[in-house]
Amino acid sequence: MDTSSISGSSLLMRSGQTQQALSTTMMKQAADQQNKMANVLAQNVQQAPQPAAKSGSSFNFSTYA
Repeated sequence: MDTSSISGSSLLMRSGQTQQALSTTMMKQAADQQNKMANVLAQNVQQAPQPAAKSGSSFNFSTYA
């Protein structure tokens, strides 16, 4: 093997490793965003008003549209 093919192979390996590192970083960022969204949705569920308990009357009115 000559030095140019060795250096070319080395550059290709580095390029592949860089691409893999970028892909991994992007996947981590996407996972973090999904985790944040899940936390926001969980907080919204906890803060949402709960429907009133059923009373003895046969009429129930909902404030939800």
